[in-house]
Amino acid sequence: MQPKEEFEQSIQSIDKALGEIERTLEQMLALAQLSASDLNVDREVLQKTLERLQRKIDRIADTF
Repeated sequence: MQPKEEFEQSIQSIDKALGEIERTLEQMLALAQLSASDLNVDREVLQKTLERLQRKIDRIADTF
């Protein structure tokens, strides 16, 4: 593979990873808003989900 192709492939991989991080952050924001609402929600479950999503972001970031 030529350097230009490697570079383009790297950019595509990074772009895909950033997109996945962005979607995960949007999920986290929605969960935080739900937790802050006056609705009857199980905040412990929400917290565990947030922690799982944070680990997902960490795994993605660790690949680069």
